[in-house]
Amino acid sequence: MAERMPKINELIRQHLAVIITRELELPEGMIITLTKVTTSKDLHYASVYLSVLPDDKSQEAMKILINAAKDLRTLLANDIVIRYTPKLRFEIDESERKASELDRLLNNL
Repeated sequence: MAERMPKINELIRQHLAVIITRELELPEGMIITLTKVTTSKDLHYASVYLSVLPDDKSQEAMKILINAAKDLRTLLANDIVIRYTPKLRFEIDESERKASELDRLLNNL
């Protein structure tokens, strides 16, 4: 099962990215990128990490995704065949921002 989880995570990430692009009306200029998905071992929950451009629209993007989570889960269940379609939890992926901040600090040394 351990080697299966990364495949399931990537499958969910890919399908969810397509569903979000196809089904959600995002404000003009907002880009949401799903960076990774981590699913609980029992497949009941999936944490979906995302980055938003421009950065100042992150909270607005989170509200849109949280409000659409139930519908997104239903559409995901129609797209992929797994034992249980997980409930979606959305989180802003801070790794890119932290990496660029660290890079900036190192360049200033």
